Amino acid sequence: MIRAITESFTWRLLSALWLWLQGSFAGRCMKALRRSWRASGTCRLFAQWLCAPAAMETSAFYRLTQRLNLWLHRLGRSLQKSASESFFCRALQGSAIVRWVLRNITSILLSCAAFYAIIDYVLRDVLHLSAVSSVWDEGLILLCLFWAVCQPMTGAKPHKSRTNAVDLFLAFYMLLGLILLLFTSEAHLSVNITGYRASMQYILLFFVIIRLIRNEADLMRMYRQMIAIATVLALHGIYQFIVGTEIPSHWTDMAEGAVRTRVFSIFSNPNIMGAYMILFAPMTIGMAYAQKDARGKLFYWFCGVCMCVACLFTMSRGAWLALAVSAVVFCLIVDRKLLGLLVMGGLLSCFLPFVQSRIGYLFTDEFAASNAIGGRGMRWDKAFGYLTTYDSWTLGLGYGMFGGAVSMQNQINPNLQYMYVDNYYVKTLAENGIVGLSGLLTALSGLLWGGLRSCARTNRHRPLCAGMLAALMGVLVQSFFESLWEEPYLMALFFILSAMMIYLGFLREEEPTSL
Repeated sequence: MIRAITESFTWRLLSALWLWLQGSFAGRCMKALRRSWRASGTCRLFAQWLCAPAAMETSAFYRLTQRLNLWLHRLGRSLQKSASESFFCRALQGSAIVRWVLRNITSILLSCAAFYAIIDYVLRDVLHLSAVSSVWDEGLILLCLFWAVCQPMTGAKPHKSRTNAVDLFLAFYMLLGLILLLFTSEAHLSVNITGYRASMQYILLFFVIIRLIRNEADLMRMYRQMIAIATVLALHGIYQFIVGTEIPSHWTDMAEGAVRTRVFSIFSNPNIMGAYMILFAPMTIGMAYAQKDARGKLFYWFCGVCMCVACLFTMSRGAWLALAVSAVVFCLIVDRKLLGLLVMGGLLSCFLPFVQSRIGYLFTDEFAASNAIGGRGMRWDKAFGYLTTYDSWTLGLGYGMFGGAVSMQNQINPNLQYMYVDNYYVKTLAENGIVGLSGLLTALSGLLWGGLRSCARTNRHRPLCAGMLAALMGVLVQSFFESLWEEPYLMALFFILSAMMIYLGFLREEEPTSL
């Protein structure tokens, strides 16, 4: 089969096209520009800028948090000394189970964070424990926060401060949201608070995870656990495509005859499945690059390809575009030779009937009519129209008022036609105005800049950092077509990966290396 493909006319045509591009005038110009850029002082200056020491480490706030860690360490030593003499502590120390839990509580919490989507699915859809499933994530965040405070108290020596620049960007966004909440909340304060909590709650995972990770072993354990889960779900999605799992009729249009099914695995819809694959496919390829032995490389390449195929089978055009952006980002940082393979893979996928059907449908009159009646175009126009009607472009309609899950659950304004806007940025603009959207984009810009610096500040872990950065950028691209952050596990995993990425680049014990 492989020999037949390599000898086919299409393969020879694509190979000839790629060789022509490499040897063409345009290709030579690109190589010349790349050589001149590398030789210029601007390139060296930019590289030095990326690899420069973190400015936060010399700030007064960093020294303050370092003194706080020292105080917690001293407090913990005094409390341990007094508590060890109590009868209650001696009784607990006599239990092997309690000793094991206390010894491994950090690993348990980090594993719970890595298995976030699976735990949520089991509680909600398998066990149907609605009372537990609605509060377990808040309980996990609170427990992680509590242990993040206790961890400096239990160490043998004072912990190094984990304060970093991304902390400030995300804290700024949360504080700005709180100010907007105070200015826009009037008669519906409870709904506004619910909307604020839904938008900000999972950002706390960044702050606690980055302080719970003790060393590189903790991070790699989480990394492998996430890849294992994503691989199983990808294989499940491929199985759904093979057997032709029945799907709701509204997931496809009647004009798309070549689309017989869309995979979704354990998620509520194919778009969420696609976003989940986008989160972990670049990470898995990054792990393949980080492996030294051939068997490890082959295994992780297999897992990564399975995730890409599962994403393709979701038939989500937004996920396809996001995956392409993620792949380009990863190639530019890690291995530019992959760009050729990426282009060829994209061209080959265009020969698949369902890909042609999904993309070709965008240019039909049926799609234009559907988009104007109930599609994303109509939803975005509604959001912009309400901002104009209520003169709320600056501060928005208020948290939980329009465009998201909270507003759909609390339809309190009879003058609004409630709907999901299927664009997290438009949803943020509708609820928080230009001020809130600017705050969100500022926080995300700070996070992505921190991720880029993380890639530059390490050589050995650069494929891993690049995989996480590419995954985050892919989710942000797909958020133009889907309110992905309305899904708790996606928002939680987004900030867990952000914490892992910043830890690798700035906070691991090994000294960062320059480019």
